[in-house]
Amino acid sequence: MEETILVCVTVQKECERLILAGKRLADSARLPLRVLHVGGPDAAPLGSEDTREALNFLYALSRDTGAEMTLLYSADVRQAIVDYAHQVHAVCVVVGSDRQGGWAMAEALEELLDDNITIMRA
Repeated sequence: MEETILVCVTVQKECERLILAGKRLADSARLPLRVLHVGGPDAAPLGSEDTREALNFLYALSRDTGAEMTLLYSADVRQAIVDYAHQVHAVCVVVGSDRQGGWAMAEALEELLDDNITIMRA
C-alpha cells in the first residue's frame, strides 16, 4: 500500500485548517490524503445536529480536497488513531491543539507511534 498523509479531526468546523494544512503537505509530498475522526464508544453515530453539521462540512471539504474521510468509534481514541495510521501507511499525522491550546494528543501520539511517522502540529 502507498504511503499517506493522515489528518485527525474532531467534530468542529474549525478543523478545516487541519485538512487544508494536510492537503498542502500531501500535495508537496505527492501523497494521498486521508482524514480521520475517532469518536468515543458512547458517541451517537452522527450525534447532535451540530455534530452532523460539522461532520458533513468536514466530509465535503475532505471530498473537495481529494481526501478519503473515515469515522471510527473506540474506547481508546489514541490507540485507534495509531492502528489506523499503521493500516493506511501514514508517514505524517496532522493534529491540532485541544480547546485549551495544549498538545496532549500530539504528545500522546509521539509516544505511541513509530519513529518513522512524523507528527505535525497545525
